[in-house]
Amino acid sequence: MQKQTIFTSSFLFLFISNFLTFIGFEMLLPILPAYLISIHASPFQVGLVTTVFTIGAIIIRPFVGYYLVDNTRKGLAIVAGVTLLIITFIYPFLNTIWLFLLLRFFHGATWGVSTTANSTMAVDLIPKARLGEGIGYFSISTTVGAIVAPSLGILIYNAFSFDILIYSSVILCLLAVIALQFVYSAAPIKHEKQPFRFLEAVFEKDVWFQALLTVLTTLGFGAIITFLVLYGEQKGLDHIFLFFLINAIVSTLLRPFTGKWFDKTGPWSIIIVSAAVGFLSLIVLSYATNNLLLIIAAILFGAGYGTVMPCLQTWTVQKVSEAKSGAANATFLSSFDVGVGISAFILGLLAEWISLEMIFRLVSISFLLVAMLVYKDSMNKKK
Repeated sequence: MQKQTIFTSSFLFLFISNFLTFIGFEMLLPILPAYLISIHASPFQVGLVTTVFTIGAIIIRPFVGYYLVDNTRKGLAIVAGVTLLIITFIYPFLNTIWLFLLLRFFHGATWGVSTTANSTMAVDLIPKARLGEGIGYFSISTTVGAIVAPSLGILIYNAFSFDILIYSSVILCLLAVIALQFVYSAAPIKHEKQPFRFLEAVFEKDVWFQALLTVLTTLGFGAIITFLVLYGEQKGLDHIFLFFLINAIVSTLLRPFTGKWFDKTGPWSIIIVSAAVGFLSLIVLSYATNNLLLIIAAILFGAGYGTVMPCLQTWTVQKVSEAKSGAANATFLSSFDVGVGISAFILGLLAEWISLEMIFRLVSISFLLVAMLVYKDSMNKKK
């Protein structure tokens, strides 16, 4: 029997589009706080930049998942891509804090539409027998894009200006929309829709367990993106970028192997092992006082967290019917946002009282909880 291919032209163009979209978006993140301060924002208002964005994304995703039950993914993805372009272009023209925050809310909502539509389209394009492997490959466009972008954004901002950074992001958004034109997305099979209920749609009930695991897993990622740069300054680690670079390389190189492992054995063994590795990565990081330990922690985090997340997304999609794949993807992505948001808020409060080393050790427990919950689920499955 001939093995169905993952790398069709449509999959590759969707990969490119998603990659460009993530770079265009993520390159703004480290710069926006500095820009807000330059227009006299308070620390509280700077903190709201992430909060209002996350709220916008979480609110819109249930509606997107419901819409995608029997509507085309490509059309919605293109509309979202064009809207992202327009919203990004508007940033330099706003010098009022509250208008800026309002734009961030709509940016978050549009981002929620774009990421949900793209992920659901990817699921449609991947052969079902190779779903774990395919989503692993597709998630490279997300992880590598998100890791490359902040450094690129800082480089452009320091070398030129905020306006040039915005125009660069707009160009990337435009290229992403152009790439979408070459994606063939078949019309979904029509299904009888259930009435839309927002509270029920926020989290697809059939994947509540996978959503919980996603929230727990992203607590560790939230600690990394919130405190790693500050931790590097405290410890005199002048090559902190190595963590992000090596993390991306390791997680990318492991995707072909881990995807096939998932498709062959299911989610349980690979998530248990990867979560244990994620736990070790944060423990090693908490003791890192030199670049060698930083690199070891990065390798472990790339192998651990970088494997768990695509496995959870695949498992989430597999738990529902094809008609609900959009809703399942929306739930997964919202769970990611919730986990990062909770991590930034709670750990930010704890950081006033305990050291960053203890922060990393404390949040490492979340990986152990994931491993134990998945082990318990595997035992129930066997019974």
